[in-house]
Amino acid sequence: MSKRQFRIEVFKGVFSSAFYDDEEKETQLEQLFNQDVQYDKLALSEKESKEANAKCQDILENISDIDKAIEKALDNWSINRIGKVELAILRVAVYEIQYDKLEPAIAINEAVEIAKEYGGDKSGAFVNGILAKIAN
Repeated sequence: MSKRQFRIEVFKGVFSSAFYDDEEKETQLEQLFNQDVQYDKLALSEKESKEANAKCQDILENISDIDKAIEKALDNWSINRIGKVELAILRVAVYEIQYDKLEPAIAINEAVEIAKEYGGDKSGAFVNGILAKIAN
């Protein structure tokens, strides 16, 4: 599986967690990444499933700090106004920059491409702007 496809699966896990209570998130992520119940099209190996689940769990454990970084980059906006798709993409990218120590340019490019695919018409530009502020 490509690194981008892996990121997309992590994004989907973070995105889906927004629809569950805190007590349910861990169970829901385990089910999402459980090989026995996955759709064939995901084609995650057992190792990739475990890694994606672990990365989602780590993002959720650090969500407070990640969201603070996002909020600092917002001009006259509240984090609550960000669409769930864009917010999940931002959370994954900020995590990769701050915790995985991924080169910011790579994280930003990947996030923008995912935003173009899964978000609205202006999602790519929005994600790019927020992440550029965070990277600086």
